[in-house]
Amino acid sequence: MGMNHERLYNRISASYATGVRGDLDIADFQKLDRISAHMLLEFEPKIGKPSANDIERYFGKMFEGRVVPLMSSASVKPNCVSIIAQINIPTREFADAENKEKMTPVIAGMAYLDNQLKDVWTVSQDQEGKKVLAKEGKESIEQIISARRNRMFVTESSNVSLASVAMVRELLPNNTIVKAWHQGKIQTLEILEKVVGGYKVKNTEGKESICAKEGVIDLQKMADAGPNESAKLAKYYDEAYGDKKYAQQLVKGK
Repeated sequence: MGMNHERLYNRISASYATGVRGDLDIADFQKLDRISAHMLLEFEPKIGKPSANDIERYFGKMFEGRVVPLMSSASVKPNCVSIIAQINIPTREFADAENKEKMTPVIAGMAYLDNQLKDVWTVSQDQEGKKVLAKEGKESIEQIISARRNRMFVTESSNVSLASVAMVRELLPNNTIVKAWHQGKIQTLEILEKVVGGYKVKNTEGKESICAKEGVIDLQKMADAGPNESAKLAKYYDEAYGDKKYAQQLVKGK
């Protein structure tokens, strides 16, 4: 049994033994804010593309509920899964802050102390935009993912990397439509122009703002970048996510 076949066999065996796909691995990640990160999960294409259940199970086993995937952000490429993950922060109803027996204001309207547990809860918004209280944490997502990877003893360097995506982001032409992590949620944005550190963008309602370069996680529709360039860039995002050589060729060809 050759080395590659043996590795494949071990990964399939691990999948059956644990109920979690043994070929899924954290290939790379980039912190977006204290609680959010863009992650690339590598998988063995010969085993087939992972399902939504596979991805959720993997996070469940790896992080035991401390970090959860935002499935709406998942994009399964031929060789990896691109996904946003967040620290799972406990929330409670804002009404608790108005109950003086339960909580005391630290900064009225912004942060409250739980009278019994002595932990601080800050005023936040849930996905529906409703006001809630979120438990204040000390750890950043970077610390949690790094600690997890260290425990996994990742020795092989992955072919899948966010460095190559960073190179190609430099070439995205104006009027390209992208999927991005922006202002704490996944949004469809149109790139209007490059600015320092990111892009001036317009959302689907026509509102303009500045989006960080790292926030652009996927391509929805490529604007015309000139002969062949558009096709190359679109193919890159679709098929070669993390192929450094291909990214370098695109950059040199510009």
